[in-house]
Amino acid sequence: MAAAHNHFVQGINAIIAHAPHITEEKVQPFMTFCLSLFEVIHHHHHVEETFYFDALEKKLGKGAMGENVEEHAVFVPKLEETEQWLKDIQAGKEKYDAQLCIEKVTDFADPMIAHLEHEVPTLNRERIRECFTEKELKDLDSEFMKHALGGISFWTTVPITIACGDPATAAWFPPIPTPMKWAVRWFFSRRHKEAWEFGTMDFAGNPRQLPPIVSSS
Repeated sequence: MAAAHNHFVQGINAIIAHAPHITEEKVQPFMTFCLSLFEVIHHHHHVEETFYFDALEKKLGKGAMGENVEEHAVFVPKLEETEQWLKDIQAGKEKYDAQLCIEKVTDFADPMIAHLEHEVPTLNRERIRECFTEKELKDLDSEFMKHALGGISFWTTVPITIACGDPATAAWFPPIPTPMKWAVRWFFSRRHKEAWEFGTMDFAGNPRQLPPIVSSS
């Protein structure tokens, strides 16, 4: 779970770093990058709330994951507001504004990142092992992956996950078969290839250098 959280943080950092440097011809690819990242964040929390947390609470006790769900409610509305603004830019209804982009993203990202930090101890593997057998954990992980991979897009969800990756975990995250990773690298990533260039890693697993953060002062 920490690896997934790291991808979200990497993606947010990339948005904030690139936002001041977006020229007119880069607006649409940048919107694709941002909206694809938000899509992954939504999907992650949907799987947690509709499957994973309930499965854990059957052993850990009802309400054990309640605080995590409550924290989702703090930042998700702000994320959705930002998401709609980006969609309006994508549709030509709004004009891209770098400073406003940074402000909107920071507004939801700060509480989201705090939530991700709070969530890690509640999902501590040792704590979970005390309540689940090895077979139950394997079955839980297998079912979780079915939910996590269900309904994802190979044109956006998987490429953005790789593009916001960390070379230190690239060998095993995202946890998809190697042939699938090759298919994404050589085929699926090409549709929106300009968008993935805003990421922190290329499809060969090499880090990309982000532009320096521009101070608003």
